[in-house]
Amino acid sequence: MQDNFHSSADRLRSSLNLPTSMLPFSDFSSASIAAVAYLRNLTSYELCAVTRLESDRSVFLSVNESEYKIKPGDTLSWENMMCSKVLSGEFPKYLSDASNCLSDEDLLAVGLNMQVGAHIGVPLVLPDRTVFGTICAMNPDPMPELSPFQISAIELIARMLSTILSLEFQSLDQRRSYERAKMESESDELTGLLNRRGWDRALYEEEALCAQYGFAASVMVIDLDNLKAVNDTHGHKAGDDLIRNAADIIEQTCRSDDVVARTGSDEFAVLTKGISQEGLRAFARRIRIALMVSGVSASVGTSTRTPSKSLTDAWTEADKAMYVSKRSKG
Repeated sequence: MQDNFHSSADRLRSSLNLPTSMLPFSDFSSASIAAVAYLRNLTSYELCAVTRLESDRSVFLSVNESEYKIKPGDTLSWENMMCSKVLSGEFPKYLSDASNCLSDEDLLAVGLNMQVGAHIGVPLVLPDRTVFGTICAMNPDPMPELSPFQISAIELIARMLSTILSLEFQSLDQRRSYERAKMESESDELTGLLNRRGWDRALYEEEALCAQYGFAASVMVIDLDNLKAVNDTHGHKAGDDLIRNAADIIEQTCRSDDVVARTGSDEFAVLTKGISQEGLRAFARRIRIALMVSGVSASVGTSTRTPSKSLTDAWTEADKAMYVSKRSKG
């Protein structure tokens, strides 16, 4: 009897001709796009968006077409964003007339080259109370005060997006734990680092995450300058010792969540996340100095992913920069 019930229920569910609008969102990205469209219809603000706070920049993940000419993947200085003033408590979340808070010169400093007359900024908050980003809206002219219904709807959207994001991050953590176990089968026998196959997979998967969530990521290429001379003079065992020593130094200098690989006989690569250009240069300098102190000469090149440059492109660019550095040594 129970089996017949479940069978009938399954047939009923499969026969329902549900519209796409009633189906679950596939991920945070699709939910964000729908939230932006709903916010636009709800408020009539010119620009509506979901953003991510990344270091000192605000990354636009989902955004409607508007006079502001902002596109998904664009970034603005977080310091100049009005959302930063909302989170710091300087501005309210709902500002129907921004001229009451800022001068015309200050408003243009937002970085949009257009007036901001009204603003909405509601944070997206993770369970540990860190701020992921915002759901926000801007309009060139002041707007009518939002009704209690509109405000409660916006805050419900923000909370639901935060929930979807939190669940997706939990799944992401589980997936990364699985991938770490998988990496063990993709390790280089001599150094214990990732081999080329493992590196290619790490780049591919991080590229997908960067595109979806607006994460920042950079690549560093490190090539040992004197391996051939060591092999020729002292033999391959000494060369292997040099490679192992260099691998240990690089790994110890990197952070725990950096990805380090041996991609060639005397070449290493590092994938690092959430680091500024200045921080990346300092990071490369630390690795060069750490190797030098241990008597290992190396050439280093770096490159950072952008919306128009994939991590694979960044790796190629970092490799070219490394060879420029090597040639400059004569």
